[in-house]
Formats: sequence, structure tokens, C-alpha cells
Amino acid sequence: MGLASIEDSGRFGLGEKQRRQLEKQERRRNYADLAIQSTNNSSIVCKRSVEKLYMRKLGANSYVDESKGFNEYFKYFVQKTLRCSPCINRGYWLRMHAVKSILDSIIAASPEKRIVVINLGCGFDPLPFQLLDPQNRHNWKYDNRLSFLDLDYPDLISRKKKIIDDTPDLKAIIGDWSSDSHLEAAFVARKYILAPCDLNVSADFDRLLTMCQLKDSAIVKIFLAEVSLAYMDSSKADAIIKACSKLPRSHFVNLEPLLPAGPSEPFSKQMLRHFKNNDSPLQSVLFNKTKSSQHERFKNLGFPLTNMRDLHQIWGFVDIHIKKQIEAIEPFDELEEFMLFCHHYVVGHSCNDLEVPFETVPSSPRSGQNTRKSLLRRDAKAAEMKLDNDHLTQRKFGASTLLPSGQIMYTHGYLNGRLDNALLIDPAMSKVGLVDIISEHEKPVARMCHTITSLNNELCVLVGGRAAPNKAFGDVWRLQQTEESQWSYEKAISLPECRYRHASCALDEKRVLIYGGHTNGDVFLVYDSSRNELIVPEVLGSIPALTSSAMTFDKNLNKGVIIGGADKSQNIHDTLKIFRFDHNSNKIELENEYSDPLFKRYGGKALFTGEDKVLIAGGTSPACLFDQDTTIIEVSLSSGQVTLIRIPEDAWHNAFPLMVGFELHKFSNSTLDIFGGGAVCYGFGSVWNRWLRLDIP
Repeated sequence: MGLASIEDSGRFGLGEKQRRQLEKQERRRNYADLAIQSTNNSSIVCKRSVEKLYMRKLGANSYVDESKGFNEYFKYFVQKTLRCSPCINRGYWLRMHAVKSILDSIIAASPEKRIVVINLGCGFDPLPFQLLDPQNRHNWKYDNRLSFLDLDYPDLISRKKKIIDDTPDLKAIIGDWSSDSHLEAAFVARKYILAPCDLNVSADFDRLLTMCQLKDSAIVKIFLAEVSLAYMDSSKADAIIKACSKLPRSHFVNLEPLLPAGPSEPFSKQMLRHFKNNDSPLQSVLFNKTKSSQHERFKNLGFPLTNMRDLHQIWGFVDIHIKKQIEAIEPFDELEEFMLFCHHYVVGHSCNDLEVPFETVPSSPRSGQNTRKSLLRRDAKAAEMKLDNDHLTQRKFGASTLLPSGQIMYTHGYLNGRLDNALLIDPAMSKVGLVDIISEHEKPVARMCHTITSLNNELCVLVGGRAAPNKAFGDVWRLQQTEESQWSYEKAISLPECRYRHASCALDEKRVLIYGGHTNGDVFLVYDSSRNELIVPEVLGSIPALTSSAMTFDKNLNKGVIIGGADKSQNIHDTLKIFRFDHNSNKIELENEYSDPLFKRYGGKALFTGEDKVLIAGGTSPACLFDQDTTIIEVSLSSGQVTLIRIPEDAWHNAFPLMVGFELHKFSNSTLDIFGGGAVCYGFGSVWNRWLRLDIP
């Protein structure tokens, strides 16, 4: 088994030009194979980060034998342990948890049967050692019924064997290699086989299954493909799945990327670009973009029972006590990035054994699709704006406010570190410049997730924000124009409690309404700039304090709305609440509210576009990945009717921003500007947004 060489392919007698072409194709294939093998390195480093940081603290919920001490397995395959970002750590923990949970459920449903786990593209994954270690009491429940077959490219298999041979702790788990193995080029130990196999050659794979006696109907087979099939040509990957389905008592556990809103959605585009740039392009995902298509794929290839969930659905099944333990491990404020990542991976369990208890999950509609027949649609137009020094707007989770003059004040935020500057943007003149801040006074330190609100052309109010997620601010600053081109900060007052990821808006030319956020404080506060004091308004009706809600207020209508946001348990709400503010009594009264799946947003923005209309844009949702039709919607406040604003084709495919940590402003009833924002797309690199102007007739 292994990669076929040119000489083995019967190519003698060809012309010199043909021979050179074939050699070039062979080199290309070998190079592509090496690029795919390199993906193992990044994966195993991330899993090692999780092992070191998470597993000990999660105790019985991980591969830990508390009576023996902490069992580590990934450490043997990683030369240097690196600490990954909180989002990557949580994502990889969830991947590992999902696979382990499915394996345990299959094993529990197959009592007294011999079980073989076949890892297709095993890399350096130490799963066999984790589950075969007799010193780990958590493995006793398997009752010595598990065996493992690890398959991958020959070079990688050789490297894995050397690591095992050089590690006494690993060798003690599997014992010595057999000297009389009948398997060609394979290494056979007690309950463990390490074998080279190029999965692109289905005949080799089928022959290996026969040699390993896996066609025996008494054996339960669990085929595990953790992303490995995604790099293969779709037809070759499907051939592997079909070969597995022909074996009796087969289960197939797959973890693969998805494109639930198509390849042009900004996170998807960055993910595809990353793997292409690394010479390991994702291939089968272009034919199996959604959970529904994955469901149909496995059914058509011989697995009548299928269960496909994205990682965010898996996260929803994680026990609340484990989630609390995870929350305590490291500060975490990347919920948007975590949700984006989770929607881009499917975890599937498929089975051809109709006697096994199996709960199928019905295939779901297209990402973000609202199935109500009465839903309205309207097309937008777009134009990419070109501003001088527009690179300065590349930042996320800054805060901006539209001055009455039509200029935009844009402060602080994050770009390779938290920022402490401010920008003055003139869209009409296509100019962006740093604000000249008089430095003789104290000024707010670098921060993000704060708010800034203009009360007039000369006065803005900055509230709260954070440095690290566990270092929030409770300061209020007045940013005042002192001369035509100069501004000055003045510390105004301190909030009773710190807060960040809150919302604020101007109630009139003197007062700022502050709502929600990460805080233990009141749901609402009112800052009165004329008196430099805070007021706690009375709230009539149920309006809970939520984090990263969208809020907007129309001073002429004296009406505001709050959309979405998360509670303290990170449950994201699907409500739109309409409230009024009584200027005489400082009372806030809930007037009406609506619920809709498309209101379930975290980190969105909202603007009034008319007396009865509010536009809602961006953010992320646990329920779906917003797409070309659902990223931007408009709502009638009198009826709750939702209108989808379809993003123009050119903008969606070429220049549409990633709607996280962004800013949104209206320059007329139909013209909107989107700028700033972006995200770290898991381990696939960062996206920084360009300025985009939308016209919504």
C-alpha cells in the first residue's frame, strides 16, 4: 500500500514529452499530499493546548484518572506546547468532546460486542492511547472490547511509529509490535494497528479492510474521519464512505467544514482562502456545503441512518456544569467568532445497522432561511467607498457616533492590540484623519467594546469598555471640541459598576441613555451632561439587561428599540422590544415587543429608517449563519412584519464586510455606510473590513 510511483504505473514506452508531463503530475500530487499532511501539525498543536489548559481542570469530564493523576497523551506528539487563543481552545475542546461523545454512545449501544475504531487520516491523534490505557480508570467501562486501526500516508505513519517507539509510556499501552504480521507494511501491536494507506486509492483501502477481517458481521466498525476527507476529491471521498457502508455493523463519524451560506460569506471565503494558500484546498465541501447535503450524501452512499449537527448544536447539548467549568478556565469574549466557527463545521454520525437505537435529526432548511410565506424581500444597491487614509478605519469593536455636521467620530477599538486614538471621518469629502487631542489632560486609556454618543457638534460622551475581558472600565468621559480642529477629553464621572458591550444613544441634546452590557449594574442609566450626574430611570415592563444588543432611539418619535443580545447564561434572545422615554419623569416604558428567529442576534446594529421602520444589520446567531438575504433586515414596528434586504451580487461576492465589531450609520433614509469591524476567523487568519455604502430604496 501507499503512494504509487511512476514506474509502478505501467508508463514505459511513452514519449519524452509525455513522460515529463507524467513526472510533473506525480510531483504535484506528492507535493499536495505533503501539504495535506502538514495540516496535522497545526491540529495537533491546538489539541495539545486544550489538553494542557482544559483537561486537568475539567476532571472527570476529560481523559483524567484522578486516582492516578493527570494523564496526558498529546504531549508526546508535540515538540513545543503553545497556548492558543481562547476561541481556538474552546473550538478544539468542542471538536474533541463531540467525537468522544459519539464514540461513547456507539460503544454503549453495542454491549458485549468487539469494536474496532478505524481512524481515516489519523495524523498524530493519540485517541487509541487515550482509550486503551489500562491505567486510566475511565477506560474500564469499555471492558477491554476496543481495538484501533490508524491509517494515513506512509511517511506520516513512519513518523508516528518512531514517536511511539521512543516513548515508553505509549509502548506500555499497546505492547510490542508483532513480528509475524500478515499485513503489508503495517505495524501490528496488541489491539492496535498502524498502517499506511493512500485513501485516494479506494482499491488499496478495500483490500486493507479485507486483510484486517473487518467484513466480519460480529465486529462493530466505527470509521472516524476528522476533516481528512475534506481535502480529497469529492468522488474519491465518496468512494471511501461507500466502501465503509458495505461492511455490516458500520458507523461513520465525520467532522467536516461547511459552507452554510455559500463560499462568498466572509468567514467561508477566508477559510477557503487559508487552505488554498497552504496548498491543501478544501474540495469535497464545495459539493457538500450544508448539513442537509451531508445528510443526503451519507444516505445515498449506503448509510440509511444519519444525524448531522453543526458544532453550535453540539455546544447546546454540553452540560451546563461543564460549560461553567469551561467559562472559569480563561477569560472569554469572542462569542461572535466562536459562533461563526461552529456554524462552519458539521459533526455527523451515520449508521447502516438498523437494529441499533438511533435518533435521526431531520435535515434543516438553508442557513438563515425564514420559512414564512409572508416574508417580504427588497434588493439593495452597493458601492465600495474610497476614502483617503481609510486604512485607519481597520479596527474592530471601536465606537462611533454621527455628528450633526455629517462627520463621524470613531474612537479606540482593536487592531493587533487595543487602540487609544480617535478618528474624524468626513464621508462627503472622502477623508479620514486622526483627531488632534489636547494631551495636557488625562484621557481614556486604550479600550474596546465601549460606546460614544454625540449630543451636538462639539460634545460627545464616551462610556465604559474594557481592556481584557476581566478588566472592564466604569468611566465616563466628555470629548469636547475646543477649537476648529482640536478636541479635549475630560473625565466626567464614574459609573456605579463597570460595563462593556453595552449600548447607548442620545435622548436629547443633554442626556445619554446607557443600556445593558457585561455589568452587575442597573439595566438602564441616564447620564445628564448639563448636571454631570447619573440617573437610574424607573422601568415599566420587562426589559432585562442583555449584552451586545442592538439599540437605536429616534428623538423626534421619542421611541427606541432593543434587539437581541445575550443574558448572563449566554442565551441569545430573539426579541425586539419597543420602548418610550418620559423626559419629565425619567421613566422607560415597554410599549410592545415581537419575537422572530431573525432577531436572535449578538452584536448587531440597528437604525430607524422611517417613523415605523427599523433596519437591523449583522451580528451573529446561534441558530444560523446569516446569508445574502438575512444579514440585513427591516422591521415594521406597527406590525412586526420582517422584510429581507438582499445584498447585491457584486457586493456579496466581492466586497461584503464580516459583520462583527463593525459600525453602521445612516446618511439619508436610504443610504447606509458600513465600516470598521472584522474578526479572527478561527485559525484561518483575520478579516478586516473595507468601507461599503448601501442604498436601500
